[in-house]
Amino acid sequence: MATGGSSGGKLAYRPRPGNIFIDKLTGTKYILEKVIGTCDFHFIYKASYYTAESTIEGRLLPTGYATVKFIEPGYDFYKSKVAEQLLRNSNMIHVESWRIQKFRHGYCVAFPYMSEGSLRYILSTRFQNGLPEDCIAIALKEALLGLFDLHFSDRVHKRFSAGSIYVNFKPRSVLNVEIKLGYATTIYESALETPTVLKRGPETGNQPYLGLKGKNLGGPPILDLSFLPDWAAAPEIFHLNFYDSDNENKTSSRSENDGNYSFKSDIWLVGIAALELAYGNLRISHREELEGLISKIERSRRLPDKLEDVLEEYHEEEKKGKTKKVMGYLKDKMKLVKCNRINKFSKEFEELVLDCLSTKESKRPSVGGLLHRPFFRNAKNLQWFQRRVLYAKDPMPYY
Repeated sequence: MATGGSSGGKLAYRPRPGNIFIDKLTGTKYILEKVIGTCDFHFIYKASYYTAESTIEGRLLPTGYATVKFIEPGYDFYKSKVAEQLLRNSNMIHVESWRIQKFRHGYCVAFPYMSEGSLRYILSTRFQNGLPEDCIAIALKEALLGLFDLHFSDRVHKRFSAGSIYVNFKPRSVLNVEIKLGYATTIYESALETPTVLKRGPETGNQPYLGLKGKNLGGPPILDLSFLPDWAAAPEIFHLNFYDSDNENKTSSRSENDGNYSFKSDIWLVGIAALELAYGNLRISHREELEGLISKIERSRRLPDKLEDVLEEYHEEEKKGKTKKVMGYLKDKMKLVKCNRINKFSKEFEELVLDCLSTKESKRPSVGGLLHRPFFRNAKNLQWFQRRVLYAKDPMPYY
């Protein structure tokens, strides 16, 4: 039986590993093995599953592995159902088993297990200074193939980021590596090494449940969640849905449906994801800082070697009340850097980021247009990503 822990007045789905669920429609048996992530206080699990063909020569062997996630009926559920029907063969992660276990007002679903977690997880644990550019091209291309099919079906993603692109390594497969885009229900925050602790239930008589151990919830927010903050949205979305121009207060007026989101809003998020993959987890805490950073990049038409250096200098001068002077200083410095260094990034990648992050929707390219660019057409194969990222012995020097 699934048990949960209370979080903010809401009962979270956090059963202990070892629980067994059986899909009543197919008879497939799922055994929870370990926690691999979180989503809205709920834990996400790696599970081994067993079908009728799991018994080989008298031995019960797992048919494979799956990701088990608790969901509640809602718009994401509807979007995933429709995408599963229309885009079954796309480069996206789809739910494979629905309603394998009921829990309060929702139920558990199972979808393909992605062994390496999200690209954001890989960045945070192994490539804090960003991925090599040739590997960025491989990963983004695979994700854009999924986004292309989604847009072709006249649907938007809304959550495209390094946290919604997942990597799987299959050692006994002809194609060892696959990179796929999560969508709606199949998005979660990867935490393959999440420390957990056994706790007692919040009420007398409840069974033990798992809780996060030592997870720091304080400090300034950074772009390290599967769901980007509202202020990271495209300008037309942010200023329309999250900002009240009359009282200068942030609002939460976004409706549950896709509303005013467009294909070009997704392209903006592609640009943000490209920046994150290039520099590692972006330590940006509010909208003004993000817009200031993008403005500097647009003015120089180049990507700096390190975003942190530019941000630190900006903040230091801003504290002294010299904002106007620092803008001129940064512009001059970027010109100097342009002349005196070998650029870390190719011109093709810089143009890709700049075009995606254009403040004018009409100037942002389509997914098809992006995929036809030399940056993606000349991208290496997945085996190269496997060697450079998954097999990297010393991944940190990329800075």
